[in-house]
Amino acid sequence: MSNVAQYEYFLPKVDIHAIGSGGGSLARVDHSTGTLQVGPESAGADPGPACYGKGGNTATVTDADVVLGMINPDNFLGGRIKLDREKAAAAVQDVANALKLPLMEAASGIAHIAEFKMSDIIRKMTVEKGFDPRDFVLFAFGGAGPVHAGVFARELGVQKVIVPQKAIASSWCAFGAASADILHVYEQVDIQASPFDASRVNRGLETLEKKAHAQMERDGIAPERRRFHFSLDMRHRGQINEVEVPLPEKRLKSSFEAGLRRRFSARYEQLYGRGSSYSEARQEIVTLRLRASAVTARPGLAKAMKPLSRVDPQARLGKRTIYWSDLRRSVPTSIYDGALLVTGNRIAGPAVVETTDTTVVVHPGRALKLDALGNFEITFRT
Repeated sequence: MSNVAQYEYFLPKVDIHAIGSGGGSLARVDHSTGTLQVGPESAGADPGPACYGKGGNTATVTDADVVLGMINPDNFLGGRIKLDREKAAAAVQDVANALKLPLMEAASGIAHIAEFKMSDIIRKMTVEKGFDPRDFVLFAFGGAGPVHAGVFARELGVQKVIVPQKAIASSWCAFGAASADILHVYEQVDIQASPFDASRVNRGLETLEKKAHAQMERDGIAPERRRFHFSLDMRHRGQINEVEVPLPEKRLKSSFEAGLRRRFSARYEQLYGRGSSYSEARQEIVTLRLRASAVTARPGLAKAMKPLSRVDPQARLGKRTIYWSDLRRSVPTSIYDGALLVTGNRIAGPAVVETTDTTVVVHPGRALKLDALGNFEITFRT
C-alpha cells in the first residue's frame, strides 16, 4: 500500500525518490526571506549552466563547481567542451551580491545545499526504513556525483565511497540495467485477521506462483533458473501502516503462526523502534507477494594481478587553485589523470582526479585508492 496525496493505492511500484538536485540545478535567492534555494528547477542541457555559454545566466551547481575550481573548464568531457569560467563567476556573483557574501562563499553555499539535499534523501530512504546509513558503502556515479559525494557521505556517517571503474561511472545506470536480474513482482490483496488460515494463505501463494511460472515460460526462462521469494504485508489490526515480512517457506504449515508473529514483531520494531510492537494484539495480513527472478549472466570483471603503490609521474597534471570550505580558503591542489592511475595507487586529499567522463573530488581529510577492479575508493583518513 502506498499513499499519493490523501489517496491509498494497491499497485506494484518501484520505490524511487528523486530530489531534482544535479549539476544543472538553478540557484536563486528568495528576496523575501533572504535564503538561498537550489533546484528543483534546472537549466537543462540547453541553454544549460551559465558556463556553457549558450545564453543561460542563472547560477547552477556546475557553475559553482567551476568557480570553486572543482571542475576544470578546459577539460570538461575530456576537453570536448570548453566552459566559460567568467560567465560562471558572473552568475554566481549575482547570488553573492544578493546574500552579501564573498564569491567563493556563495559558490560553496550553492554546492553545500545540493550536497545536503542529497544526504537528506539518502537518510530518508534508509533511516525511515530501519537501516543505518553508516552500515553501508555509498556508490557515486555520473558526471557530478563523484564531485560532491565526499561531503554528503560525511554528513551520513558513511566511511567509504566507491566511484565505479573510471569510464563506467558516467554510464553506471545503463550498465546496471543491462546486467540486472529479471524480476517480476506479483501481488494479491487478501485482508485477513489472526488467527490465520494456512490453507487460505497457501491458495493465494499458489495462484501467484502459477502466474509467475506462466510469465517466465513466455520469457523463455528455464525452470532451473527461476527463483521465487514470498512475503506478506502485515499490520497490527486497527492500524494503517504495514510492514513486509519475508516468508522463508513457499507454503505455510499449520503451525506457522507463532513464527510469523515473531518475524512481524522483529521487522516492525526494526522500523519503529524497540518495544513498539504489541505482541498480544491481533494482526492482519493485507497483501500476499511473490518476487519471481532469474539471474542474468554477469559481465566478467578482471582483477589486477599486482597492485602498484607508485603513481605514474605522467598521471600528475600539476596543481590548480581550489577553494575548500573545510579550510575556508583556496589552496593549490594536486590534479591527477584518472586514466593513468592503477590498482594500488593511493592519493591523500585534498586532490582532484579527472577522467573523460567524471571528476572525483577528494576533500581534505579523505584519501583515494584504486581497488583490484579499478574502482576509485574514497575513505576518511584516520
